[in-house]
Amino acid sequence: MTRAQRPQLTLKIMFYAIFDVVGMVSFASGALWFAQGQSLFIPDFPSSMAGALAAIIAGLLLMLWAAAQILRELIKRPVNVVEEGK
Repeated sequence: MTRAQRPQLTLKIMFYAIFDVVGMVSFASGALWFAQGQSLFIPDFPSSMAGALAAIIAGLLLMLWAAAQILRELIKRPVNVVEEGK
């Protein structure tokens, strides 16, 4: 029986994952400001409705870009097949 090895975590994938987290925080900060009128982590960010909308849009775009880059890196790498029991 053969099975594929798990992909290796590289610095490039970690770099894109950091951007993904930054996008999540930006998105969450903007969404929380819309929902409750207060900031999440950074004081006074966002401080207006326009800033909250910009944070939501920028966070969403950053998350999508980072996730696409991570998938691109994982697809680019050849998958090694390992045979069990031999």
